[in-house]
Amino acid sequence: MKLVTPCLRQRLHTALPILCLTALATTVHAAPTIDLSGVTDVMKSLQTAALLIGAILALISLVFAIFQFVGGNIFRGVTGVFGVLLGAGIIGWGPAWIASLTGQNVGN
Repeated sequence: MKLVTPCLRQRLHTALPILCLTALATTVHAAPTIDLSGVTDVMKSLQTAALLIGAILALISLVFAIFQFVGGNIFRGVTGVFGVLLGAGIIGWGPAWIASLTGQNVGN
């Protein structure tokens, strides 16, 4: 005995898009009532973390680059300067990247 007959399979195949559309419509209808205040707090924490990581990266890379330049190793000094630029990029663009994840404005 088959559990799924061809007739039942055809009806499920026809009903599946309608059920998915109904579930999506219910979710979209409930979207304006969802409280996102917790998301904003998390995004502010992530923004602070990005600023901190960028500052630490820039500071350590700057110290590394200075010691390499003073020691005469120009190539490693230039590598350290790229680390400083990466840290500055994280500080500058990190909060915007984080805010774009949810589309929320992450203000101070």
